Amino acid sequence: MRKRFDYDSVQPGETLGQRRIAISDEMIRTCAAAIESSHPWYLSTSPFGGRIAPPTIFDNESLRMLDECYERFGSIHAGQTWRFSNPVRLDSSATIAVVIADKYVKRDRPFLVMDLVAVDDTGATLCRSRHTSLMTLHRGDPA
Repeated sequence: MRKRFDYDSVQPGETLGQRRIAISDEMIRTCAAAIESSHPWYLSTSPFGGRIAPPTIFDNESLRMLDECYERFGSIHAGQTWRFSNPVRLDSSATIAVVIADKYVKRDRPFLVMDLVAVDDTGATLCRSRHTSLMTLHRGDPA
């Protein structure tokens, strides 16, 4: 059961979740289409020994895991950084973990910072992401 989002009770260090994701042809094609890329590495072969996924294939996982934990009305994307270490390969699996890294108030607005780490089945890091969102009110809250 999801908890009602309460900015004051969300704390840095809180684990939002972890999941294993199988990297399929459909997943790669959907991501490539979303970023409007027909790069051959995504559709046929690459110098990495087969097809790979676009680097930002896990772009929505931070908010997806936040939404699995909390009922929130919405947020505004304020920033994101990535560090890519290894390619995400077709027919492999990745384990994604998301943690609340920080929260702060700027100009009377609440921000939430989430860190994502993706590793492959050998434990090698695929990528790291830091996602910052301006949090909005829960639906029905007074302004």
